[in-house]
Amino acid sequence: MGSYEMRSRRTNGASRPSAADAHTTGGRSRRRGRGERGASLVEAAIVTPLVFLLVFGVLEAGYAFFGKLTVDNMSVVGTRAASGQANEVLSDYKVLRAVEHGSSTMSPSTINLIVVYKATGPGGSVPASCKTASVTGLCNRYTGADLALAEDQFGCVGPPGPTSKKDAFWCPTTRKTALQGTGGPPDYVGVYVEGVHDNLIGFFGASFTFTAENVIRIEPRSLR
Repeated sequence: MGSYEMRSRRTNGASRPSAADAHTTGGRSRRRGRGERGASLVEAAIVTPLVFLLVFGVLEAGYAFFGKLTVDNMSVVGTRAASGQANEVLSDYKVLRAVEHGSSTMSPSTINLIVVYKATGPGGSVPASCKTASVTGLCNRYTGADLALAEDQFGCVGPPGPTSKKDAFWCPTTRKTALQGTGGPPDYVGVYVEGVHDNLIGFFGASFTFTAENVIRIEPRSLR
């Protein structure tokens, strides 16, 4: 019995950590805690800029996509207006009004070009010469500033307004609208738009220049 109690006391004494051991263990735990906090700060310093970079990149790309869609929309609505107006004397004036309405938040000062041109077919594209100047019998070239022109500035010839007008080069009244005969078949009309989209924060540069063009056949007005 005495021997058992002695062994028990020895065992219990051996399992009890000394004060020195407890101090050492506590010091290691504190050092481990400080090390983990330091590692977390380093990780945060690395990850946080990457997260902001991703967020701002997505915002910038989304806003740029909106700008591209705006330019596309201006070309689409302008082409539809040109087809529907056919050979009406104020056709180009109505085209510019449609483009203006479709420009959303894009100001006229950021619209470089609007070209109403005679296309060679449904897959035609704007002639290179029409991007620099209007060409007789082929196209009328406008800028964003022309969106502010009054109605009397259109109509091929004046009066009213000036004798020579902005749409005189490819006068709307000369566009073919008949299904057959000398007045047909209907011309293909295209509208080319070039606009500058200013970026929000300049993540991909200060701005993008977007272009869009669409071609459609003029709606027939007569059989011959």
